[in-house]
Amino acid sequence: MEKDKDVLKVRMLGEFSMTYGEKPLQIKRKTTSKVFQLLQILLYSGENGISRSRLLKYLFGCDAEGDLSANLRVTVYHLRRLLRELELPAEEYIRTIGGRYFFVSSFPVKVDVLDFERLVKESEGKPREEQLRILKEASRFRDVFLPALSGEEWVAVAEAHHQRKYFECMEKLCVLMKEQGDYKELLELCARAAAVYPFDEWQLWQMDCLIALNRLGEAMELYEKTTAMYFEELAVRPSERMLAYFHELSRRMHPDISGFDEIRELLREKRSVDGAYDCSLPSFLDTYRILSRNMARSGQTIYLMLCTLVDGRKKKQKKEPFRQAADHLAETIQEALRQGDIYTRYNKSQFLILLSGIRQEELMIVMDRLDSHFRKKEKAGQFWTSYRVSSIAEL
Repeated sequence: MEKDKDVLKVRMLGEFSMTYGEKPLQIKRKTTSKVFQLLQILLYSGENGISRSRLLKYLFGCDAEGDLSANLRVTVYHLRRLLRELELPAEEYIRTIGGRYFFVSSFPVKVDVLDFERLVKESEGKPREEQLRILKEASRFRDVFLPALSGEEWVAVAEAHHQRKYFECMEKLCVLMKEQGDYKELLELCARAAAVYPFDEWQLWQMDCLIALNRLGEAMELYEKTTAMYFEELAVRPSERMLAYFHELSRRMHPDISGFDEIRELLREKRSVDGAYDCSLPSFLDTYRILSRNMARSGQTIYLMLCTLVDGRKKKQKKEPFRQAADHLAETIQEALRQGDIYTRYNKSQFLILLSGIRQEELMIVMDRLDSHFRKKEKAGQFWTSYRVSSIAEL
């Protein structure tokens, strides 16, 4: 067994670093330079190496001009000088064999992203318990590949490949651990995955674990936090899977209510608020479907309005002014409409409103009232609102 003192450990997932034995190697140059990129490419290429043509493309791009071969020779020369400055044994390191470039050393080199791929491959075809153990070990390698170089083509390709492999690893691990009922550890693993990839719905697995552990309040809190993040960062509504989790949470939040008085108390609004009723998107969807079914029998006219917050200057805005304007629009809808009207936030910039018992000729009055209230809150005129309205019967 090789001792750690004879091993070069390379971290490429997250901030780049190298450790020889137990001592971190002090890097005195920018890790984003061409010289360091050459080192990183060679380390990532491992024992297979990389062809000269691909190396030229990755380092200098397809549209680079001048003598690229000379540029590569100079870059290799500077890399050898840099390696001599590090506290490593005096060796050649950079070798060319059959038109391919390699990083070669007399001691083992362990690159985290390559160790991850080795473990994932090793897990294939293994018995259940062995596969579970290996995938747990592989799940430790969960960071983004060289984020400081995310604009480089070769890094983007490598990160996409690593992300796909990591997701496959985690999906297998989630299924195996769920079958075993190991929800506590699975919850921790998925929380770590969500911290690195917050917009890839690892929160769904977290909610699954919290529901299984009967920690329903935490699950609901996570749902609300996640949907708010989707609204603010991506301007999209929650997925159907996430809405399904919300319904499951709502179903289980108040089990075994025995008396009618308790049920009546549960149904009563906790606070008296004038104006329109604010509800969650899943509740809005259920209300819409119920009203759609009842329209033919009741004869009541109900309109669906989409209210959109628009940037009047048509420029990219900082988050805070836009967020504040969206909050003002929510307040406007709640204050300007009637108690029988219902609204919800659909995404970062849009609200859905159900207007009941109203005639078509009154719709313009509603829009004018909303605009008037909104302008009082947004006096600078940087943002304004647009509307689309349709009768439920026409949808």
